[in-house]
Formats: sequence, C-alpha cells, structure tokens
Amino acid sequence: MPTISSKVKKVGGQRICFSIYKNPPFAEGFLFDGRTMELDGNAKTAILLLGHGSKAKEANDTLRAIAGAVSKKGGWGLVRAAFLQMERPGIKEAVGGIVREGVKDITVMPYFLYPGLHVTSDIPGEIEAVKLEHPGLKIRIARNLGFDERLVDMAVERIEESLGTIKLPLSVHPIEKESFRIIEEELRETRFTSTELPVVKRVIHTTADFDFRDILRFSPNAVNAGIEAIRSGCDIITDVRMVETGIMRYRLKPFNASVHCFSSDADVIKRAALENLTRTAASMRKAAQYLEGSIVAIGNAPTALMELLKILKEKKSRPALVVGVPVGFVGAAESKDTLMVSGLEYIATSGRKGGSTVAAAIVNALAIEAAKETGGTFL
Repeated sequence: MPTISSKVKKVGGQRICFSIYKNPPFAEGFLFDGRTMELDGNAKTAILLLGHGSKAKEANDTLRAIAGAVSKKGGWGLVRAAFLQMERPGIKEAVGGIVREGVKDITVMPYFLYPGLHVTSDIPGEIEAVKLEHPGLKIRIARNLGFDERLVDMAVERIEESLGTIKLPLSVHPIEKESFRIIEEELRETRFTSTELPVVKRVIHTTADFDFRDILRFSPNAVNAGIEAIRSGCDIITDVRMVETGIMRYRLKPFNASVHCFSSDADVIKRAALENLTRTAASMRKAAQYLEGSIVAIGNAPTALMELLKILKEKKSRPALVVGVPVGFVGAAESKDTLMVSGLEYIATSGRKGGSTVAAAIVNALAIEAAKETGGTFL
C-alpha cells in the first residue's frame, strides 16, 4: 500500500505513529516509544482491535492509541485498529492489509462494552464475508469487554475523581497504634534522623524484625527526594508484582503517582529468553523510558538492581530515588553495595536481608510522609 506520509503525535499519553495510505485511503497507527518502531512483518498472527468508529477524530485516535498500548503490553508485533463505521479502515480493508503482510491468522477483539447487535451479529457477519475472500485465513473472535470488576473499579475511580473524594482510612486501628507504640519503645535512641525514622518504623512494623534498625541505609537526601518525587506525581517502577501489589495506591492517588511492573509482560518474557536475562532484569530495560525522576523499588531480584545500575550508566536519565532491598544469598549484598556507592539517592539494606514487603513498606512510608507535608490524610 503506497504511503503518502507518516507522523508521530501524542494521544492519551502515548506516542503514536500514524501512516496515511493512498489506496485505499485511510490512516492507521502503532505505538512509538521514541526508541523503536516495531512492526513485525514476519508475524504469524495479528490482532485486530475493532471499535465502533466516530465522526470525532479524537475518539478514533484513542482506539489507535489503545491498539499501540495493547501491542506493547502483549508483546504482539502486529496490532491494528479497525472500525465498523464512520472511519477507515473497516474490517475488510484492515484484514486485506494484514493478509498482504503475509499473515494468515487473525484474532479480532471487539472493543465494545455491551454484547449488542454489533457484537453478536454485525461483526460475525462481516468476518464470515471476509473469510470467503481469503481462503485459508483463520480468524477468531475474542470476547468483548463486557462486565469486569476492573471496569467497576475504574467507574468508581472516575466518580470519586469528579466528586473530589478518595477513600482513605478514617483512623488508625488500635492494633496498629499499639504496634507502633511497642516499636517506638524498643527502638529508643537511634542513629536515624527525624525524616528517616518513620521509614524505619514502617519497615519494622511490616516485618516485625528489629534487625532492620541495624541494616537500613539512607543516602543523605533520600527521604526528601522520595517525598518530593511522589508529590510531583512520579512513576514508581517495581521489579516484581509483589512489590507493586504491596504499594497502597490510595496513598498515591492524591498525587497522581503511578505504579508500573513489567516483569510479567509478554514482550519482557520474550526479551529475557532471547538475551539470556532474568525477567526482572529485562523489565528494567523496558522501564528505561520511565526512569527520569522516578522511584525504582526493587525488593526481590539482585539482577534487576544490577541491570538498573547498568542502564543508568548508559543513559542520561536519573531516578529521584532507588529503593534497593533485594533479598537472597546470591548477589543481593553485592548489588546493594554497588548501589550505595553509585552516587544515586537510595534507601537500601546491607547484607542479605530485604524483600518485597520491605520495598513496599518504604514506598508506603514515603507516601504517608508526602501527605503529611501537604496537610492531607496520612494514616
């Protein structure tokens, strides 16, 4: 298909490359991350994200942005957006373009909320007609969005945003209050500053382990750097899902800070196998575009911390804070020692101890302190 022009524009926070074709005349887009534009011409399967179509250009561009994000998240090289009406390409045009790229296996994902007539009748009908034009072509239809608790959560989130309300604990539970009283009593005098102490207490509360009083280490401005990063709405990158899950998002919500974990993404798994990396190390490669001004919280994998430090030597980007507390017998102590002489702002543990719960507790403590400084709820 002859291309008239291509251009990159930002849609919904994603950078999308739009190509405009002459015959047939339509535009399509794919994700562009500023470093690579990947369209896998040798792909064996393709994904066709199918939307309704609109007279409003921004609505159609949003579907193209979603298609790009799906490609990146799922690791599929060939993801296209198509429309039922009011915008091109339609199903027939989009499938024709995919087939011309040599792909004979297509999954159509109807990006529709309700199983109405479009989903139950129109789309299957058009697909059957397309199959007749392309003998040997395999097309499957994925389920539409439908009812999903994740969509319910999003609806609640949007409603709370409009009302200016966020669910927060109203008071400290008596057990938690008593736990912190015991911690303060047993800590007595410490070497920590007044800004570091809340982080130490939160880690001990999470682990019930007073050894962290002796092994936690802070760079001089670590806590302030972490607080300021959260207050500015930074990205928070984790090495594993356990750290991501342990970070309490409601504490971050007032600051619009986001948490990312890429270690289970399909493209990361593929890259790890091809480059002989651990998945967590490969995830740091994917996270490279988010590192500037971020908080990186590593609680599980020494290889992730070492890869991060390697990346930061190669690139000019610099995180606001590295929480480096990987746990283990192989490489854990060494990776943290390397972090502590890197010149980065860090919160780390010396020796073998650490863990995902420790990393999450540190980030939560920073978020609590960030809320205190803004006069917000800090429970």
